[in-house]
Amino acid sequence: MRRSFLGGCLLAVGVTVLSGGAAMAASPPPGAPSAADISAARTSAAQPATYDRLARFFVRLDRHQAGKFTSGEVSDSAAAAKAPQLTGSVHPVYSLSPEFVRGDAGAPVAKFVYLATGARSATGQQASLWLKKGVQGDWQVVNIVSSPYDATYPAQSGTGGQVFTEPQIHAWYRLADGRVTPLNPEATASIGSQGLSLAEYQTLVHGRYADKQAGSPYQREGKLGGFTATAPTTHDNTSPTPAILAGTLLAAGLTTGIAITRKRRTPEAPK
Repeated sequence: MRRSFLGGCLLAVGVTVLSGGAAMAASPPPGAPSAADISAARTSAAQPATYDRLARFFVRLDRHQAGKFTSGEVSDSAAAAKAPQLTGSVHPVYSLSPEFVRGDAGAPVAKFVYLATGARSATGQQASLWLKKGVQGDWQVVNIVSSPYDATYPAQSGTGGQVFTEPQIHAWYRLADGRVTPLNPEATASIGSQGLSLAEYQTLVHGRYADKQAGSPYQREGKLGGFTATAPTTHDNTSPTPAILAGTLLAAGLTTGIAITRKRRTPEAPK
């Protein structure tokens, strides 16, 4: 890859390159939410309706893990016993950019997709809440998943770094000083324990996904990770379907433009 292209990528993700090859701390990437957005999202997540929704989600998660029917009514007493609490801060979640995969000059490595915060039940279950800005400009909880990772990995960005996910393989990475390093076992399997330069990582993901972009034959043949695109839902669902909303994100306009494979966690679904 030419030096000029790598420089464009670094600038796109907010890394300012100085003479002599030194790099300053990364600034917020394109589409990054403001401090006001994060504060508003936290306020929205802390509403009583969210706690009730979480409590019922955790009850249904119990049912799912026990192999029972999950979409029935949840009693108030069962919900109250879950006593859910929000955990940690609200963090932006960034996902691998299709423009970066293609090799577009100046493309950011990842794009903002939603805000996330964690939750825990009184019985020890963990979950992540996804928040998106609604048409009126208010932040809304659009999904709950039975995994803490959307909330915990973005918290590891550190000074001058950016955390992003390659959802197709469940990998989480940190980008800092022009180098991509792994945060979880899937990422380590992908790029090795020492990580890759940004140029090397672009070459890697180009080989993986360049022929699987939105509008490609792969997508037109319905191979969106084995899932059919469906309308988005904000209802609870703990069905056995191991979807990560591959189709839902596409239909909602939130997809990064790359065919997304299934994630190993339980999303919400209809009551």
